[in-house]
Parts: sequence; C-alpha cells; structure tokens
Amino acid sequence: MRPLIILSTALMLALSVTSVEARETKTASLHKAGAKLSRAAQGKIVNRNNVRQHLGARQPVQASRHKLNSGSNSRVVERARELIGLPYRFGGSTVASGFDCSGLLVYLFRTEAGMKLPRTTGEMIDSDSLRIHRDELRPGDAVFFNRNGRGNVSHVGLYIGNNQFIHAPSTGGRIRQDSLDNRYWERSFTTARRFNG
Repeated sequence: MRPLIILSTALMLALSVTSVEARETKTASLHKAGAKLSRAAQGKIVNRNNVRQHLGARQPVQASRHKLNSGSNSRVVERARELIGLPYRFGGSTVASGFDCSGLLVYLFRTEAGMKLPRTTGEMIDSDSLRIHRDELRPGDAVFFNRNGRGNVSHVGLYIGNNQFIHAPSTGGRIRQDSLDNRYWERSFTTARRFNG
C-alpha cells in the first residue's frame, strides 16, 4: 500500500511540475514580447498595425474633403443642367421663385457644394476667390460679362466645359446654355473666378 501512495504522490508531483513549467514558459513568452514592444517603442520603431489604424482613422476625412472639392463642381454643373428652362426672376434665388444670374450661382453652390457665395456679381468678383484666365476655365467656374464689352460687369454664368456656360439671362428669359464663342458673349466676357477647388 505504501508503494502505491508513493507512486501516486510522485505522479501528482510530476503533473504539477509540468503544469507550472508550461505556465512559466507562457509567461516568459509574454514578457519577451512585451520587452520587444517596449524596446521597439524606445527605439522609435513603428508598429505597422498601429500605423494602419492611425492612417485609417485620418484618411477618410482627407479623402472626403478631396472628393467634396472635385465632386461638388460636377454636382453643381449637373444641377445647373437640370434647371435649364426655369424663368428668370430679378432678385430670385430659389427654384420656386426663379433666378437672376447671381442668385442662380448662389443657389447652386449652396445646395450642391455647401458653400456660401456673395449675393451679387460685384461682390463675387471682389471676393477672395481665385481669378481664372479664359484658357484655364474648368467646369464649375463662374464667368463674368459686361454689356458688349462696355460698362461694369453686370452678368455671371456657370462654366460647364467645351466653351459652354449656363446662366439666367434677363427679364422674360429662362435659364439656358450658351457658348463663349458666340460673338456677343465673346465680346462681353470680362473675367472668371473659381470658388471651389
């Protein structure tokens, strides 16, 4: 009976030693991994997983901002196309009331690009927007005109590409698309501004 007790005690002792060694090995591995991370942090070695998470948190903000600038101009142009045919209305700046020339641009940039433009053509020209030469025009730029090349700037339209622009022309008229190559508009063109991007 005594040998049986000794044998079972030896067996229990062997099992518990194996279990303790396994725990110590696991703990040592964790300590080593922690020490490596600590040394990496001290040596300013960057953990790539952390970088991906950090960039992933910041990247969408920058990307969406970039998309807003480039994509919002195309939305402005598309919405302007949809408004062709609506009546001109002096002082108008809504779909319900109709639009005057500057009211049309104010509406388009507010609703499609989330931007607040000055209300009048003179204020738009005097704003801190980017001055654009005619050969640098891009869709979404504002094009300004006077009357047959005389007097102050009194009209504005939205450039949509291919020497075309959309504007609310005058009392009794409707929003329409015209060409900068047309003799009247070519003579009347004075300047352009870029409000977005």
